[in-house]
Amino acid sequence: MAPMNQQRSISSGLWVTLAKGMISFLILMAALWGFFLLIFSPIQSSNHQETVVIKEMVEGWKRLSENRRGRVIYARPPRLLVLDLQTGREQSIPHIEVEGGQGRKLRGLTPRPFFAPDGKQFIYRYRDRIWIGNLDGNKRELKNGLMDTTKETRWSWWRGNDIDWAVGPSKEGNIIMINISDPSITKTIYNGGDVKWWCEVTGNGKYVVYDTGTDIYVTPVEDRSLAIKISRRQSCRPCAAPDNRVAWLPASHIRYHIFNAVNGQPLGKLLAPPNEGIYRLNWSNHPDFAVHMFGSAENQRMHVRRISTGGRVFIGYGWDPDLWVESTN
Repeated sequence: MAPMNQQRSISSGLWVTLAKGMISFLILMAALWGFFLLIFSPIQSSNHQETVVIKEMVEGWKRLSENRRGRVIYARPPRLLVLDLQTGREQSIPHIEVEGGQGRKLRGLTPRPFFAPDGKQFIYRYRDRIWIGNLDGNKRELKNGLMDTTKETRWSWWRGNDIDWAVGPSKEGNIIMINISDPSITKTIYNGGDVKWWCEVTGNGKYVVYDTGTDIYVTPVEDRSLAIKISRRQSCRPCAAPDNRVAWLPASHIRYHIFNAVNGQPLGKLLAPPNEGIYRLNWSNHPDFAVHMFGSAENQRMHVRRISTGGRVFIGYGWDPDLWVESTN
């Protein structure tokens, strides 16, 4: 009987080996299928008639940026999301809720997030208050009684001499800086009293661009006597670059006008993609890259842009995108 028992033992061992191999094979196939879905499946979101294929977006960003790391933060109220442009991975930031949506009233409530220079923290607005958050979902309110935090306002993040500041409009119509570590510390960098909603400081901290409600002006920090008007009876969403450039959006929403902040001279235009428009352009921390959305009704299409070439990559749908780009390879 020993040979038969030995034969049964060998047969049993063979079946166990085959079963283990089959399980390993199924696990491998499931992993490959998951990878396939990640690369080739579209980013899905409600009420959108188009999708973005992750593989195409990743390859497009790689070409556009010369393989830099990049991430975009944006809102699909009530969620705030971040998109890794190298992998195409989109994640909802936990524990953070935002407002906004279709219609003029709701559009004014959107969070207007703005990345810190490290791309890990950000400043945003929620329920007429300003908050500091990070990608893990930790948040704290930035409180200072001088800050104008009402709808339509946008606060940006500026770093100088290793100190982080929130920059935005005051209730008196000035431009102020609030120390992020100690919000009781305040600086006034423009005291004209005519700022309405939008203002930003250039990355080198030397110039501010702002909206008066009727026009866009650029001026050296703390010297309002040298203010230069760079618009013609229009005022819409000015933004500042990391260098000495500023831009603003004319009413047609098909281009952004770019100016030299030093002398107010025009430097060119950033045109919208074909058959589209630009709405809420934000310069990144890198002087040659920006991001914008278009559409204030159902589909808020987002593109990342290279300023020097006008190149673009469609990245999906969301409100108020802001872009962080690796400065060096």
